[in-house]
Amino acid sequence: MRLLQKSLCMIALSWAMASASHAAPLVEPTLHIKSQASGAGRVALTLDACGGQTDNRILSALVDNKIPATIFVTGIWLKRNAAAVEIMRAHPDLFELENHGGHHIPAVDTPRKIYGIRSAGSPDAVLAEVESGAAALTG
Repeated sequence: MRLLQKSLCMIALSWAMASASHAAPLVEPTLHIKSQASGAGRVALTLDACGGQTDNRILSALVDNKIPATIFVTGIWLKRNAAAVEIMRAHPDLFELENHGGHHIPAVDTPRKIYGIRSAGSPDAVLAEVESGAAALTG
C-alpha cells in the first residue's frame, strides 16, 4: 500500500509539473486488450466503494463463489460500512482493500469539476486526499 501511495503522489506531481507549463484538457484513456497465445485470459475484478452502502448481494456472491476482488475504498465508505469491511478482512485471500482517497475527491491539481465533482485543485490538496485515504485504511 505504501508503494501505491508513493505512486499516486508521483503521478500527482508529474501532472502538476505538466500543467504548470500549459493547461491541457483532460484526456480519457482507451484500453486495448491483446489476445493471449498461451490460453485463457484472466480478468481482474476491481470495485470502487466511494460513499454509499454495500450491496450485500455482490459481497455474498464474491465470498460464496470464492471470487477475488480488489476494492478501492474511500475513508467515507470505510466509516459507513463497518460490517462489510469486517467480512472482507475476514477473507484476505479474496479481498484486497486499496486507497481511493479520503473523500472521493478527483486527484486533479487544478480547480475544475470532473464528472460534476470538484477536483482537489492543488498538489497539496491531492496529497491530502491520498494521505487521508491511506490513514483511513490503516486506522
